[in-house]
Amino acid sequence: MAVNSQYADLYLRVSIDKAGKTTIERQEADCRAWVKGSGLKVRRSHVDRGRSAYLPGVDREGFRSALAAVSSGVVGTLVVWKLDRLSRQGMDEVGLVLDKIGATGGRLVSVQDNLDTSNAGDRKVVGLLAELARSESENLGLRIRSAKTFLRTQGRWIGGAPPYGLVNRDGRLFVDPRTGAVVREIARRLLAGESLLEVAKWLNAADVAAPRGGLWGIGTISQLMRGPTTIGLAPETIKNDDGRYSSRVRPWRDPETGRMVSIMGPGQEPLISPADQALILAVFDERAASSSYGRSRGRQSTESSYLLTGLLRCASCGERMSRSGNSYRCQTVRLGRACVAPGGAYIWALDDAVQEAWRHRLTTAAENDPLLAVVADRMASRQDPEGIAKRRSVLAALTDERSALSALDEEYYLQRTIGRDRYLSLKKALLDRLDGLQQSLEKISVPQFELKSFLEPMSLRARWSAASVGERRGLLQLAIEEVRVSQGVRGRRFDPRSRLLVVWATDRRPDS
Repeated sequence: MAVNSQYADLYLRVSIDKAGKTTIERQEADCRAWVKGSGLKVRRSHVDRGRSAYLPGVDREGFRSALAAVSSGVVGTLVVWKLDRLSRQGMDEVGLVLDKIGATGGRLVSVQDNLDTSNAGDRKVVGLLAELARSESENLGLRIRSAKTFLRTQGRWIGGAPPYGLVNRDGRLFVDPRTGAVVREIARRLLAGESLLEVAKWLNAADVAAPRGGLWGIGTISQLMRGPTTIGLAPETIKNDDGRYSSRVRPWRDPETGRMVSIMGPGQEPLISPADQALILAVFDERAASSSYGRSRGRQSTESSYLLTGLLRCASCGERMSRSGNSYRCQTVRLGRACVAPGGAYIWALDDAVQEAWRHRLTTAAENDPLLAVVADRMASRQDPEGIAKRRSVLAALTDERSALSALDEEYYLQRTIGRDRYLSLKKALLDRLDGLQQSLEKISVPQFELKSFLEPMSLRARWSAASVGERRGLLQLAIEEVRVSQGVRGRRFDPRSRLLVVWATDRRPDS
C-alpha cells in the first residue's frame, strides 16, 4: 500500500475540556511546530474533546479517523502531543495501534516524549510508557475515590454545581429561598394529586425556568423528585458494567457504617421529607404500572419494542415522537410543553405506512439511484467498520487533492498568479499524490453485497418477516434518516401521502 510520507496527521485530545488543562490549541501548536521542523506537511487534525482514553468503550471519533488515515496510507505519520493523549489503556491497545500503523510503513510520533516508532528502540519505550499511563490513570482514580469517600463521610458536597433548589456554601448545602420554594411547591402539588404533566404546564405557564434553562418537562420533574439530595442525602451515581457512569442516582452509604449521610448544612431541613418522597414515588410507580388505556406494561426492556422508535419527528416542532398508548405522539406535548400542531398517529398505521414506503422505494429504485450506494455503504459499515473507515479516509483525501488541483489550474490559467515552472512542479506533486491515493484505495478490501438479490421484492419480504423488531428498525435505517409526521384531523382517516414526509439518506433534512 502506497504511503504518502510527506504528509502527517495530528491527533489531539483532552479528557476534560476546561481552563487549567493542556488545551487542544497548545497541543496543536506544538505538533505543528514539530511537523514543520521535520520538513513535513500537516494534512488534517483529528480532535476528541472531553473523551477519556482510559475508560473502555468510550467512542472516540477523532481517534478512529486518525488511525484510519495512517493505517490506510493517506499519511505516513501520526503525530500526538504526548503518548497518553493517544491511549491510557496500556500496551494491549497501543500495541494494536502500532501494528496497524506499521503494516503500511507508517509511524507514530510523540512530540513531548520525543519518540518516533520508526526507531526500533523508541517502539519499545512506547510500550513502557503506555503501561505507565495506564497505571497512572488507575492510581489517580484510586486517590480521587479515596478523597471523595472521606469528604462524603463528613457530609461534604463534592458534585460540582449543587442540585436545583440548593446552594453550596463551603461544601455544605443550604436551601435556596427562590428555587427551594419551587421544589416544595412541586412536591405539594404532586401530593395533592396533580400529574407530572399538570405540574409541568403550571411551571411553564408561570415562566419558572427549568434547572438548565428553558421549559420544564415531566422527566425533569420526575428526576428532581427522585434525587437523594432532595431529601438531604449525599448522592452516588451508579456505574455500568463497563465502568462508565449511568444516569441512575442513589443515596451514598458510608462503607464503614453502611449508613446514609446527610448533606445539609447546620440547621437546614431538606427540601422535602423522606416520607413525602416515598409517597410521591409510590404515585409515580402506580401510574407507570399501566398505560392510559389501563393495560399493564410491566418492565420495559432496554431494546425498544416499537419499530419506529428514534426515527419519528413531529413535523410541526421537530421534536422526537414516542409511544403513548396505542399511538406515536409528539414528545413536546407529552413533556408538558407547547407545540402548535403536534404530530401523532396510531402505531399500526405509521408502522405499515413507513414499512411500505421503504419497501417501494428500494424495490423500484433505478440501478444508478444514489440511495442504493448509501444502502450498500451502510451494510458494509456494519460488516467491516474499520475497512470502511479507511476507505472513507482515502476518498476524503482524494477529494481534497482534486480540489487542490483545480485551484492550482485556476491560479495558473485564469488568475496568472504563478509561473509555469512552479505550476508544473506543484501539479506533478499533486498528480503523484492522487496516483498514490488511488493505489491505496484499490488495495482496501471492503465487503461486497449483492444488492440486486437483497432488493428483489420476495427476498426483501422474506428478510423482513424473519427479522426481530430491532433488526427491522436497522433495515429501515439503511435508507431512512427520519420520518416527519404532521397533525391529523379528528375523525378523518390517516393518509400517509399528506401526513408523512420520509427523509431518505440522500435527501436534505427539511430544516437544513
